[in-house]
Amino acid sequence: MATETDLSRGRQVARQALVELDDVSQRQVACGDDNLRSTLQAIGQRKSGQAWRLLAWLQQHDGHMPASQGQQPTAPRQPGEAAAAAEPGPSASGSESPDSVTDTPHAAATADAALVIERRDVTPDLIVFRVARPGDFEFSPGQSVKLGLGDIRRSYSIVSAPHEAFLEFFVELAPGGQMSEQLRRLQVGDTLTLGPPKGGLRFDGRMPNHLMIATVTGINPFISILRDCLHRGQRAHRMVLMQGASYQDEFGYRQELEALAAAHPDLLTYLPTVSRPDEARNQGWTGVTGRVDTLVEEVLTHHGLEPRDTLAYACGHSGMLESVAGHLHPRGFRLETESYD
Repeated sequence: MATETDLSRGRQVARQALVELDDVSQRQVACGDDNLRSTLQAIGQRKSGQAWRLLAWLQQHDGHMPASQGQQPTAPRQPGEAAAAAEPGPSASGSESPDSVTDTPHAAATADAALVIERRDVTPDLIVFRVARPGDFEFSPGQSVKLGLGDIRRSYSIVSAPHEAFLEFFVELAPGGQMSEQLRRLQVGDTLTLGPPKGGLRFDGRMPNHLMIATVTGINPFISILRDCLHRGQRAHRMVLMQGASYQDEFGYRQELEALAAAHPDLLTYLPTVSRPDEARNQGWTGVTGRVDTLVEEVLTHHGLEPRDTLAYACGHSGMLESVAGHLHPRGFRLETESYD
């Protein structure tokens, strides 16, 4: 029988393991050196195994996941901000230790009960969360999946890439929405159901150039595609990624994308733009301004994108999609879209 001391220590180590796993994952994606990226991937796999074993042990003995006592997981710590907790060993009382669990990394995850392992609040109406990925859950970059909470089901694009050990989602919470209100209360340790992956935007590797246009959470399929391309070592493509938002704090993946663009300038150009630059919430913004759809033709010209060798994608609300189509179709561009209405 595990003691409360064992459980408390287990939660602490599991929480730290998840933070470190997220940090390693971000560093791997942004890394420009193939050998170092391979090393980081191996480290991430070992940390993933540790995290899942601890989560499985905690669920078996306590039913609580790390941070379940009213504390939401925070963004990854910066190096040196907090020392890693020591791994728990056998307790003085002889109780079973988390390290003794032999479950596979996906033991705590099924399509009927996918565990929430992390939550991050970007703004009061935008959240990022990760769930444990079942071992038999396969998907392609850019696909969507129907998530279930109670009797409510909604489709969301998957942010994570197929090689990652978790399923990640970036979701806008609509005031009064049934699913949104459920997600506002979502905590680490809760469970969701997963439908089969379907639809979404598919990357066409036959084209050398790719223009990707998104509004806020419309960035999701493009993150998945980029992470997958980097993981598989694809460098023969050029991607110009435009993302529009009303406010600068709505770019949930700005840090990751700017790091990728800096590390792989031949692969990615990231162009975030805010549509309300004069509002106080955008104070200090020095980047591009204006609605993302109104900047399409300027970006085409500046980057020399032509219909013969460029595929365009757009993901977001229907008004943006229609406006983008009005700029691209008359010029002869092929456009793939996904609506979030």
